[in-house]
Amino acid sequence: MTLLDTPAVRADRGAECADRGVDEAQIVLGGRYRLGAPLGGGSEANVNEALDLETGTSVAVKIFRTCDDAPYDREMKIHSRLRHKNIVRVLGSSGVQLRREELEGEHDARRNYLVMDLVEGKDLRWILQQAPASEVQTVAWMTGIARALTHLHRRGVVHNDIKPGNILVDFAADPKGPGIAKLTDFGIAINGRQAAPNSSSGTPHYLSPEEVCGGESTSASDIYSLGLVALECLTGTKAFPGAPLESMVARTLGEPRIPGTVRRRWSMVLHAMTDPNPAGRPSASQTVGMLRRLSW
Repeated sequence: MTLLDTPAVRADRGAECADRGVDEAQIVLGGRYRLGAPLGGGSEANVNEALDLETGTSVAVKIFRTCDDAPYDREMKIHSRLRHKNIVRVLGSSGVQLRREELEGEHDARRNYLVMDLVEGKDLRWILQQAPASEVQTVAWMTGIARALTHLHRRGVVHNDIKPGNILVDFAADPKGPGIAKLTDFGIAINGRQAAPNSSSGTPHYLSPEEVCGGESTSASDIYSLGLVALECLTGTKAFPGAPLESMVARTLGEPRIPGTVRRRWSMVLHAMTDPNPAGRPSASQTVGMLRRLSW
């Protein structure tokens, strides 16, 4: 799956994004948001930093690649039900008519966009590429995301793509602590009975066993994926490495291997979160409690 890798997070990504031959500083969406540096991109949308000309603050703008309203409408319906400190906040939305040269050679067309908080930090994927997280950091970040999932699941929403690249750590909001983890990218989230297209097509390395086998993505699937992320935080490596197919097949053969270097208390929590049986996993709220007890 290729969705946004680093949505709504400020990072030095300009050199990594292809030059489209467009002076993005000249593009003002809705007469208000002046586009700045690109932050990320994928098959469904691009994300840019932008300056809100009304407030003078920096924001992130997610511009959908297609004129199809369905992905935009679905994501807006989900965000309209969410408000939580551990979820990247959507500030507004609209549509805009963009010129052909602004659309990478496509014909002039209307594009929908979301305006989001700009997180002053890094995504967890980048952080773990530098070094494993400490236990203090892992407890804080995973507890925050488990709280976000509690908020989601109580509203009938399944995120469906929990992975390090969709977890942003806001260091500016917690300068003396480990930072505040925030969940982002609801592009393939499941809203009640209305699933996104390819609803079980999350990132291969973090899929639950039931998703690998073509089963339904549920709140328990989110918990399994979060367990794999927590294990990766502690070890610095993916629980199921290798090519996507190899990684998925390994998921069906047994539980992730937890190294002996991981403390027993942590091991018990990780085993519970990654139970092959969805019914054996804790709920998101139970996961919060289990993680909090690790800090005692």
